[in-house]
Amino acid sequence: MDLVERASALYALPLDQFTDARNAAAKEAAQAGDKDLAAVLRKLPKPASAAWLVNLLVTRRRDEVEQVLELGASLKDAQASLDRAQLHALGQQRQRLLSAVARQSLAAAAEAGYDVGPGALPGVEQTLRAALADPTAAAAVLTGRLVRTLEASGWDPVDLDGAVGGPFTAPGQGGNGTDDGDTSDGQGRRPRKPTARARRDAEARLSEARDALASAEDAAALLQRRSQRLAVRRDGVAASIEDLEERLDALRREQADLVTEAADLDRAAGEADDAVTEAREAADDAATALATLGD
Repeated sequence: MDLVERASALYALPLDQFTDARNAAAKEAAQAGDKDLAAVLRKLPKPASAAWLVNLLVTRRRDEVEQVLELGASLKDAQASLDRAQLHALGQQRQRLLSAVARQSLAAAAEAGYDVGPGALPGVEQTLRAALADPTAAAAVLTGRLVRTLEASGWDPVDLDGAVGGPFTAPGQGGNGTDDGDTSDGQGRRPRKPTARARRDAEARLSEARDALASAEDAAALLQRRSQRLAVRRDGVAASIEDLEERLDALRREQADLVTEAADLDRAAGEADDAVTEAREAADDAATALATLGD
């Protein structure tokens, strides 16, 4: 097992087992007579919690990580084509995907038997965003040997100094940092260097793409805020309607009681009128009888 394989195995372990396992691996290498390997292993730094979570994503959820990186390629294509609608849609998809994949790291940690609180999630998401923006950072993430989180700073390359435990060579570079890829056109000829005008045109397109991306993100943020305000108003109106419906039900019950009470009173009043009529007739009869006796 070479250094890269040993380091990868160490960085995939539960975080609380790293130090003991690293020291044991270094001791084993020393006993086997490989002092150079032992010295390198002994110096491997323990990863930060967020970096370890990213390593777990690479080893246990690699498909999700590669999906994030594929989205980065789609964003670059949209920037190159100045497709603002696509930039807007991809920008929204990027944020949802970054958040979802970052949350997956907590499930991966639980599978590894190590509980990491959600406080590490911003670092995980920040690192994935850096990998999405910078192919070299993406290659560093895919090693599964991150020691610290990564951060994209504007359009500058991501700082990878001391970010990977063990050896790391950027894609397309040999051990001496030179490009070892074949840049010929298939017939042994080297391509011409871009002209100053072509470079200016490319820089102009890049600037326009950046402006389009910024505008798309601003528009998305504005719509999100408007949506949140509208949701608050909607909930307030719904609560008011609920209150009014409860009040209307109460008034209807009160109306029904008043109708019943009025009917009872009308019936009692009718009976009282009948009693008055009977009493009046009785009084008239009595008066007539009395008059007869007087005569």
